[in-house]
Amino acid sequence: MFTYEEAVGRLICGDEDENRATVFLISPTKVVTARHAVDDYYLEHKEINLEFLNIQKESIKRKGYPIEKFESFKTPIAILELDNPVACNTYLKFCYDEIEKDNIYETFGYPVVKWEMGHRTKNKVLRLVTNDMSRPYDWDIDLNYDANIEDFSGLSGAPLFVKDKLVGVVLAESKANHKVISLGSVSVKRFSDALDKLEILIDESLPELSLNEIHQLDESMDFSESLFIMKLESAEIYDHEDCQQEFFNAEIAKSSVEGRGLSTEIKEFSMLKENIKSVWKTQHRSYKEENDGNDLLTKVYERVEDLNNTTLNSNLDIPLIIKKGILHQLSDECKIGWVKDYKLRLENFLNERTEIE
Repeated sequence: MFTYEEAVGRLICGDEDENRATVFLISPTKVVTARHAVDDYYLEHKEINLEFLNIQKESIKRKGYPIEKFESFKTPIAILELDNPVACNTYLKFCYDEIEKDNIYETFGYPVVKWEMGHRTKNKVLRLVTNDMSRPYDWDIDLNYDANIEDFSGLSGAPLFVKDKLVGVVLAESKANHKVISLGSVSVKRFSDALDKLEILIDESLPELSLNEIHQLDESMDFSESLFIMKLESAEIYDHEDCQQEFFNAEIAKSSVEGRGLSTEIKEFSMLKENIKSVWKTQHRSYKEENDGNDLLTKVYERVEDLNNTTLNSNLDIPLIIKKGILHQLSDECKIGWVKDYKLRLENFLNERTEIE
């Protein structure tokens, strides 16, 4: 489950009855909030008091001080330096991502009417405010909402999430009879330059991984000296054009997963590889042939096909051709083979080939 509430706290600047807002941690010593929430710090030198309720059993209290260098960019948000660090399991990180109308957004903060416990809001993005439109507020994302609370005062400064990515900061500034009647958000794009100057990293959103495309072998590709090919031929498997195609696609899939650098995807691919190795091992234990591996290859392929949608199912949505190709990756790493004593058989095969040459 996606959780972030422990990084979210509440803010009071000066008069407790009027100047309340939400903050969230981006590091042990820095928080983000709405710029208007700290106006009294500049106008009347009021203290900024912060409180984090979800990290320990007892609340954690700190004082905050706006970072002047960030202020020079005149953005609708503020970044505060804390008087003492806050140890937390979760520090939120901004992310570039394309936001669209009707995307589901989520936020958690401290509207005044839910000041003691906080409130989670989830709804749809109403519209994106472009430069061509009238912009009465500081935000560039209009947020739809319906809730059993009528006043979102205090929610300003809360993190805005779309698809579990921190893409903006909530602003709640439009008031009628001292009640907030609309919600918006300022997107990361509006203050990315300021974050960059403070060397605050922004994650690049990666497109969803797709491994379903089948890649065709180029005629110029030659796997004849690859270990997995020599393993096949040492086991008297000479019809191996499909094996090359499978290996090639598995190599592309491996490079794609590793290139993205996401630990969850790398772990998922590694677990699949181990499961496929286990399927081979079960069939290999009872195999007696010392020279001919055609029957073993067929049995392992059939078993991989049988388990494709069960034991070998993967969150990465990997097609069957890649799973078969993983077998040849394992062979190329000399972790599996197609006859009883495959390492010895390969050694003899290479010696025989050397004598012929």
